[in-house]
Amino acid sequence: MTLEGKTAVVTGATGGIGEAIARALAAAGANVTVVGRRKDLGEAVAASLPRGLFVAADLTGRDSHRVVLESTVDTFGGLDILVNNAAVLVGGPALHATEDDFDRVVGLNYRAAFFLTQAALPLLIAAGDGRIVNVSSIGTVKAFWGGAVYNSSKAALDNLTRTWALEHGPDGVRVNAVNPGMVLDGPMSFGRQASIDVATEVLPQIPARRLATAADVAGAVLFLAGPGSAYLNGVTIALDGGLTA
Repeated sequence: MTLEGKTAVVTGATGGIGEAIARALAAAGANVTVVGRRKDLGEAVAASLPRGLFVAADLTGRDSHRVVLESTVDTFGGLDILVNNAAVLVGGPALHATEDDFDRVVGLNYRAAFFLTQAALPLLIAAGDGRIVNVSSIGTVKAFWGGAVYNSSKAALDNLTRTWALEHGPDGVRVNAVNPGMVLDGPMSFGRQASIDVATEVLPQIPARRLATAADVAGAVLFLAGPGSAYLNGVTIALDGGLTA
């Protein structure tokens, strides 16, 4: 699992799942660029890593991609791993979704990941063993009420995972995704956890009889970013405790 000498960019890493991923990669030896909009939190996370860098960025703006990548290369000399984790959830029935809701979710969850990856690919190809890990959602294969815009944005990310793997596997770049179910300590899940009885409505459907944790997601990302998954490309891992088995 060693990532010594590798450099990773993790988006949405100022807290929650993204922070857990950044810490897992750093613990494995990687240099880590923490990307997010919350400056104080991001600087604190980066400062606590052995070799961390914080870049404040709103990834829905194209200039931010250049800033993130240039700052990473200037500090660490290159890029080996890109983790597209930044996302937003606007819940509610599709009937009531507004264009602003749609643009906000698709703009970050899909468009931003697309163009950041596009900008990063030359660096990942140059690395000779580039890895892209997309943090998606089990909602791409098992719909949940109120998730029409979010789930469809993540389904697009799943498709990009497969397409990028096909297009850039010959370049030495591996592209895979982790599709978590509800995450106990994932901030985007807090609203749904508060609105339902998890113990009676959710856990009985999950063979593992518990929710995922941010550490579970980070462990799966670490596996896909590391040498142990060298022959995996274009896969989406259902991190759902058996919910979709």
